[in-house]
Amino acid sequence: MDPILRTRTEEVVTRIKRYASARFKKQMAQRFGINTQYAIGTPVTQLRKLVKSLPRPDQELAESLWKTGIHEARILASMLADPKQMTREKLNAWVKDLNSWDICDLCCGNLFSKVKEPLKLAERWIKQEDEFTRRAGFATLCALSLPRAKTSNENLCKFLPLIKIHASDPRPMVHKAVNWALRNIGKKNPRLTPYAIACAKDILDLYEDNKFARWVANNALWELNLPKTKALIASRK
Repeated sequence: MDPILRTRTEEVVTRIKRYASARFKKQMAQRFGINTQYAIGTPVTQLRKLVKSLPRPDQELAESLWKTGIHEARILASMLADPKQMTREKLNAWVKDLNSWDICDLCCGNLFSKVKEPLKLAERWIKQEDEFTRRAGFATLCALSLPRAKTSNENLCKFLPLIKIHASDPRPMVHKAVNWALRNIGKKNPRLTPYAIACAKDILDLYEDNKFARWVANNALWELNLPKTKALIASRK
């Protein structure tokens, strides 16, 4: 590694460790269900403050931080990386390293949803069997379904069949992300809500005896039918 890059990486890691604590690391695991095998216990709020002091994007530093294997350094890497420089090979390499829901979802929101043709990336990952790769596909879809995202209604509706297929996935990291995606699509705007509700009802019809799929559908229907959710959706164009 280039000596200057090594020094920069070490300096950033030192700054990350400055805000780490064994107490918070314990909370990460016990309260939030985060895999802390490679974590040091630094809150994401501190990482967001830290990244503001660094020039962005910085692909070189991002890749170097990712290679450290440190949980928080990888989260910071997702904030520093340049979406334009994330090739298919790099994206596939990074997604294979994911081992916890928090880093998965943060990478999707910070980086994966901003690369070239993110919907194709999401579709490709959803169709793979690996648990965190599939979750990353749905989490990327979630980011692309936010109200501020410019994804078209037509393109989001194309994912509803995949939501139906994978609602029955017994793995928590997957079916919880499926539910999240269904809810996000339904809340994006009033025109999409009926399609999300219809999808949820289809899931109930398709999976009479699958508790995971039924939770996905019933939870989505519950939220989309809340008065406050309806009012929020109605306020969106």
